[in-house]
Amino acid sequence: GELNANGPARRRRNKKKSRSSCAGSSESTLAVSTSSRSDSKERKKTAATAPPAVTHKNPLFVITAVILMPYALYNAYLYLFLQHPELISFLYPTIRPAVKVHDSRQLLIVGTISSGTSQVAQDLKNNLGLEIGHENAETSWSFVRDGTVSWFHGIRYIPRPGMDVNVETNNSGGENISFLSQVKDLCRELQPQMGFHPFMFRDGKCSLRQSWGDCWRGECEDIVQEEWGCGLRSRNDKRDDNELHQRRDDCETPFNKVLHQVRHPLRTIESLVAKFCIGGVEGKVQSSFLIFANALFPQHNFSEMSCIEAAGYYVDEYNSAIIRAREVGIDDQFQVEEATPCQIAKAAGFMDSDSVYSPSRDRVLKVCNSESSNSAANQLMKSTENRYNKGLVSLHWEDLLGGKNGSRKKAGDDDLQKRIKRLTRNLGYDAT
Repeated sequence: GELNANGPARRRRNKKKSRSSCAGSSESTLAVSTSSRSDSKERKKTAATAPPAVTHKNPLFVITAVILMPYALYNAYLYLFLQHPELISFLYPTIRPAVKVHDSRQLLIVGTISSGTSQVAQDLKNNLGLEIGHENAETSWSFVRDGTVSWFHGIRYIPRPGMDVNVETNNSGGENISFLSQVKDLCRELQPQMGFHPFMFRDGKCSLRQSWGDCWRGECEDIVQEEWGCGLRSRNDKRDDNELHQRRDDCETPFNKVLHQVRHPLRTIESLVAKFCIGGVEGKVQSSFLIFANALFPQHNFSEMSCIEAAGYYVDEYNSAIIRAREVGIDDQFQVEEATPCQIAKAAGFMDSDSVYSPSRDRVLKVCNSESSNSAANQLMKSTENRYNKGLVSLHWEDLLGGKNGSRKKAGDDDLQKRIKRLTRNLGYDAT
């Protein structure tokens, strides 16, 4: 009842207030309107003199996100699948276990530069589905767990100068100093043209953000001293039951099978000349090649040789060292011109019941035993990788004689020719 009695009176008072409010509101509206017009003019004036507003994201941030995010995700992928697959084994029950630096791999193939190593690595990988690295045996960041094809891994079967063999060099101070000086020569500077970096052996302590420096130089010297000639030395290892067993080599990373890949020496020399000779057959040899050749085979002075001679003596010394190592560490040899991926896989033991990783064995058997003999895996390999010599250099036996093609030797000197002919026969080729 009180609400009804007082209601009309309240409404009347509200009407008065409303009229009063309207008047005040009009004044306020006028003031606000005037103020708004003033503010609007001020904003326009400010906008005219102010720098343009940022309407897009910082381009540096966008670029960083676009580049670094995929890189980070890829590294995370490698970390999980290669280093710690046990963390995701609940998702992938058959995931391959991690392969560490001391764990066995099935295959190592060694052969000179320009013998077709990159082609063989590609064919084994693409046609047989194997994890094969070219100049790379580092398994914590690369899918190379089945094996490696490499020229530089052949250093395992080259005697250490001044330690395993006595050689006459310009160095002084004793035999060990001679060997250490050769190591330092190899590691003084990075020579990317030679396909060698310490990281190809193991994930070391140095940052990959820096291609070379004191850290990598020290890592290089450690690895080269360990690897050089390790295939010529045996050692005793402890089994899981603590009993000693003799390993056939003293190398950090063991391989079940080691194959020697060969190519006709004249064709190999041609490719080396095309790759490392500046100015053709009578040109200057690249310094990177001279550094490695002089360090590995100091019994020769490659710096005084013609381009053909430097390539020829390197091919002879490298292959001869591997041939001599057949008694201790090389399982077999194959001619790259006459081999199919399946034939190489068989020689490498991938089809054997005691191969290192049975799923790789199953994969190889499935491809190589298929009814289709026309598959690429059962065909001779065709050169598609690193084709440096595309008709640039063609050599004959007389080109190896002294006094020709920039040679400083006496005219008709046949030392290199005799060596290469003998090597050609030893590798199973016709030397006529």
